[in-house]
Amino acid sequence: MTAVQSFFILLLAAFTISCGNNSQHTLDVSQDTTVATSNNDANVDSITLQTVAEGFTAPVYLTQPANDNRLFVVDQVGKIYIINNGQKSAQPFLDISSKIVQLKTDQEEERGLLGLAFHPDYKSNGKFYVYYSAPLRSSAPKDWNCTSTIAEYKVSTSDTNKADPTSGRVLLQIDKPQKNHNAGTLAFGPDGFLYISIGDGGGADDKDMGHVSDWYDKNAGGNGQDTKQNLLGNILRIDVNNGNPYGIPTDNPFADGKDGLKEIYAYGLRNPYRFCFAGDGSLIAADAGQVLYEEIDVITKGGNYGWNVKEGRHCFNAADNKQPFDSCPVKDKMGNAFVEPVIEFKNAMNFKDGLGIVSIGGVVYSGSGLPALKDKYLFGVWTQEHDKSKGVIFAADRKGSDWPYKRMFIKNDQNGELGAYLLAFGQDRNGEVYVLTIINEGPKGNTGTVYRLAN
Repeated sequence: MTAVQSFFILLLAAFTISCGNNSQHTLDVSQDTTVATSNNDANVDSITLQTVAEGFTAPVYLTQPANDNRLFVVDQVGKIYIINNGQKSAQPFLDISSKIVQLKTDQEEERGLLGLAFHPDYKSNGKFYVYYSAPLRSSAPKDWNCTSTIAEYKVSTSDTNKADPTSGRVLLQIDKPQKNHNAGTLAFGPDGFLYISIGDGGGADDKDMGHVSDWYDKNAGGNGQDTKQNLLGNILRIDVNNGNPYGIPTDNPFADGKDGLKEIYAYGLRNPYRFCFAGDGSLIAADAGQVLYEEIDVITKGGNYGWNVKEGRHCFNAADNKQPFDSCPVKDKMGNAFVEPVIEFKNAMNFKDGLGIVSIGGVVYSGSGLPALKDKYLFGVWTQEHDKSKGVIFAADRKGSDWPYKRMFIKNDQNGELGAYLLAFGQDRNGEVYVLTIINEGPKGNTGTVYRLAN
C-alpha cells in the first residue's frame, strides 16, 4: 500500500498559544454522504472551530486527567505540552525525543511519540503511560524497523507541570518489521485496565517481511489473523496495577494462553490508529484499509475484525488488492465469526465517489455546549485527495449495525473542508471535542493546530 494510505493514522494534532476567539470556521452538516444509510437526526445548523493553540510540529493526541483543568497534547517528535487557561507551556511536560527513532520529516511518518494515558488515580499516584517508537532493540531481527514501546512515567514531586524524566519504566516492547502501521492509542477503560492499539506490522497486504503465516493460506498472511506468534494487528488489554511489569486481566480472551497470547483483547485489525471509549463503555475504533475500503468498528472482547481475510465488509485479495474475492470464510479457525464494521466507506484513492483517504477515529460527543451533537460519533478522513490538505469531518448516529452519518461542512471554505490534514480528535473530561490538524504532511515546521468545537 502507499505510505499515504497507511499514513498515519498517526500524526495527530497541534497546539500553541491562543485564546478561544482567534480564528474561527463556521460548520454545518450536509446531506447524508453514505449511499447505504438513510437520513438521520445529526442536524447541526452551525458550529465553529475555535483555535485553542497552534505552532506544534505534529501533535498526535489530546487528553485530560480526571480532576484536572489542564489539557495535555502529544507532539509526535517526542514531547508532551500542557495547555492551561488557553496558554501552551513554554517547556514540555515531558521530553523523550532522545528515546524515539529518527523521524522522516519530508514525508508521511507514522512513528514517534504516539499515545498518552493518565492513570485513573493520577491525582494521587502521579502515574501516566506513553507509547513511542524506539530504535530497534538488539534482540529484534536486524533488518526490522523499530520497537514499539509502552512505558510508565511519574509526575515530578516538586512541580506538577513537569514529569520526572528519570522515572521511566518500560512495560511492554513489540518489535516491528516496517515503519508504518503503528496504531498507538493508549486509554484506560471503565474497567480500569489499559487498552493499547497495535498495527499489523506495516508494509502492504499483511504479507511482507515479518508477517507470519496464518490459517488462511489463500492470502499468504499474516499478523492480523495470527494470535499466537506476535502481538501485531490487535488491541491489547493489560493490568498496570498488578504483576511485574504488568498483569493479565483474568477475563482476557486468551488469558489461559491456549489459543493466543494473553495480552490480546481483540484481533484481525490492520492499523487501528485511534480508538475511544463512549460514555456507555463502548470501545469504537477506526481501522485503516488497504486501498479500497475504510472502516469504523465497535470493538468487543474476543472479536475478530477480519483483516486480512476481509477489508471492511469485502473479501480481500492479497495477490491483487484492487480485485476483491467473490467469496471468503465467514469465520476464523477457532470458529469465531468476523465482526462487521458499523461504518464502511470507499477510499478516494481508488473510487471517484470515495469519501477520503485514511479513516481517522474520533470520539462520542458528551459535552453540554453542542446539544445537537449529543451522543454523535465524530470521525473523519485524513484528506480527500493525495498530496492536498483537504481533511473533512463526519457525524454519525450510533444506530443499528450500519451507522448513518453526515458530512460536516466549514461554511467559510467554499469546499466545506478543513484546509488542513485531519490528524485526530481530542476530548476533555467534560466531553467537549477538539479537532487536531496540520498543514505539512510530515513532522516538520509548526503548522499544527488544535481547534475546539463550539457554537
